[in-house]
Amino acid sequence: MKGLRSVIQVLSSDEALEIQHTYLRDGDKIARLFDLIRENETDHKIKSDLELSANAYSTLKSRLHKKVQDYLVTQIDGPKTDVLKKVLSIDELMFKQNRSIALATLKKLEKELLRHDLSYELTIVYKYLKKLHLNSAEYFHYSKQYNKHVAYRLALDKAEDILAQYFKTYSYFYVMSDYSKEVELKALFEEMTNVCALYSSHRMFVYHSVLQIFHSLFVDEKAAETYALQPVEDILKEAENIFANYESDSIYRHLHLLVDYVNFEYYLKFGVKRKAKAVLASLDQSIPSLLLHYGNYTFPAQVLESKLKMLIGTPEVMELHYLNIDQFEGFEDRTGSVPAKIVYYVYRSLSSYYRSRYAEAYKWLFELTNEVSFKEHYKISLEVKCLMAFLKFMQKDMDLFRQNFGSVQRLLRLMGKEEAGHLAYFVKLLSVANSDIKSTKLERAQKLMEKLSGYESRTFQPTLLIEWEPRVLARFEN
Repeated sequence: MKGLRSVIQVLSSDEALEIQHTYLRDGDKIARLFDLIRENETDHKIKSDLELSANAYSTLKSRLHKKVQDYLVTQIDGPKTDVLKKVLSIDELMFKQNRSIALATLKKLEKELLRHDLSYELTIVYKYLKKLHLNSAEYFHYSKQYNKHVAYRLALDKAEDILAQYFKTYSYFYVMSDYSKEVELKALFEEMTNVCALYSSHRMFVYHSVLQIFHSLFVDEKAAETYALQPVEDILKEAENIFANYESDSIYRHLHLLVDYVNFEYYLKFGVKRKAKAVLASLDQSIPSLLLHYGNYTFPAQVLESKLKMLIGTPEVMELHYLNIDQFEGFEDRTGSVPAKIVYYVYRSLSSYYRSRYAEAYKWLFELTNEVSFKEHYKISLEVKCLMAFLKFMQKDMDLFRQNFGSVQRLLRLMGKEEAGHLAYFVKLLSVANSDIKSTKLERAQKLMEKLSGYESRTFQPTLLIEWEPRVLARFEN
């Protein structure tokens, strides 16, 4: 019941009112408990106000938890709900209706389930159609259909598992710059390709499309040539056609957002900023939902970095700080993805940095280092610590700057300059910032900034998201 409080507090006013009117009685302790949790009172105060022992409080919470669950279940609805309810009632149909009615109903359900591509439910229908045709020649036909859809269901589950595993692996490859994951990603891509080749399925096509686009854009740029993949725009167009043909499909209604996101990444990758900006405009308000609910289909946190990249150098980047406050009000990522958490915190930090709110930018990174263990991930740890030192330099807090710079130097020694890449230059830049020789300070800093500007980031490298603006140069002059 740990989640009871968080569930109740995210209910809308209308939802809370409906629960109160339908499931609770005015004046009951359970109704008062619901109100007190909505008001975010502590457990200690609630027990005191309701005069409850620890055991009685636990029992009351359990009863409330069941009522909230009952309400939430009634809210699950969609175009397929009626069909699924009928599938659940097949036993009643078989034992209470005559054979002709049962057969006609099952045949009708078969058509509906085929239209929605519900393979698991189809196995139930075919199981009963087999029984009804036990003594006829059609028994073999329905046995074959049953076996086919059992195999397809297993293959579809496998494809969904591979997709989720791919993007979990990709998140470590991309955020931690763990290039050892590249071999695993290629193996998962090939496994997904082989599984999807077994069936001519629009759902398999959509899942494979997302994976192959990301794989060719961010992991293996030669994938299109190696595996003879369709052009990305053709794949996206075909996916849109599938969505149009299956408008009532409950999964596709949500995957529209996923395809919008893939479109955005594709246009941005190839520098078509006008189209990328147009897609982002329609996608932007749904970013919190993308982050929370689409981790099994992509690595959604990357949208934050991509959005920031697109806006750097434009006036809009300065507005991100305040826009984020509204957009992410009450946002809490409980997916457990460490790479996603890192990207989110760094994005919030850099958004504050571009508003010149250095203390707040530092606070985001400080919280990140308290919440996430960077053990064995030296590169992203060095990225974050370099940013923290840089922010203290910009804030003119030289005592904390030197503390952070010392931490950066120790980490660089552990990692080795050969592995550090562009970060070796960033550490040199911090060293210049720490220098007391003012006569050549700006000149040395500019040379290092030029070197850093020449790097292109293949993976998540937040220090390369710093634009060397006049305010930065001015800080080196002082």
